[in-house]
Amino acid sequence: MNRHPIQPYASRLSAIDKSKELLPFVRASTIEDISLYWIPVESYPLPARQRRWMLRFLPQLKDLLASKYELREECFLQFKTLYPDLLPRFTEKAREYMPMTGVSLTPGQTPPALPGFEEIKEQVEQSSKKGAPLDVHRWMPDHTHWFLIKDSEAQREDFFGHGGMFMLYLKQDTKTQPPVLKLPKIATSHPAFSPHLEKDLAAAYSLKDAFLAKSKALFGEPFRSDPSFDGLLFVLPLLNSASFMNATVEQRAVWFDVFDGYCIESKADRGVLLALKEPDFDDHLVALLQAMREAGDKY
Repeated sequence: MNRHPIQPYASRLSAIDKSKELLPFVRASTIEDISLYWIPVESYPLPARQRRWMLRFLPQLKDLLASKYELREECFLQFKTLYPDLLPRFTEKAREYMPMTGVSLTPGQTPPALPGFEEIKEQVEQSSKKGAPLDVHRWMPDHTHWFLIKDSEAQREDFFGHGGMFMLYLKQDTKTQPPVLKLPKIATSHPAFSPHLEKDLAAAYSLKDAFLAKSKALFGEPFRSDPSFDGLLFVLPLLNSASFMNATVEQRAVWFDVFDGYCIESKADRGVLLALKEPDFDDHLVALLQAMREAGDKY
């Protein structure tokens, strides 16, 4: 597995909260309408100690957002980060996690155009001279997988740390709640009965989630002329610190109409970004970090 060393972080957040209580996070203090935090990483894939800390932090963040704001977590994985290391694991876990595919795009960018014959021919020749395989990813949109099965801890254990996961924190949606099954014993004891029935039913009801259509309405404009647009399940932004800093208050309000929280492994920022609709989240985050320090968790 090859690591991609990261150079010392060049400041992307024009002003950050220097409070020691928020470390290892720093806050963008010039943005007041939301809470925006950044935590640095040494490299992608993450070093073991930083990955271990994040895998302990994120479940506690999920629980905190659930208890304070009644938010739920949804996990996503960018398709292009599967190659080469994650693809075997993804294939192995596909039935268990039920990934569904949509697209993502960094605000301000446009989807890649299909290449012409001459461009493909030129790229094939250049790749052949270098003795390297043709990189077809440059012509592909940023497909993103959404896990229907809600098992974020296991999914992060499998995929987090390679620069391709992001999580949304959303309000509860009653349409996604399946009915309670009350099956007679004769049915549950039948050889054809599936022990995964409840999970499969919950996954089916997840497809009723309101954020799917809302995401297409708010973020789908760059894809609207694509013949596949009607079939897209969702369209989500790939946000980095520049996205947040360059956006207006009104633009950020549009984003946070789809979700209340956003956490992404950001290679562009050499770290992980956490953005929350709640502008006064510092005290909650400080309390969580202090509890982790007292438990001996060091970043």
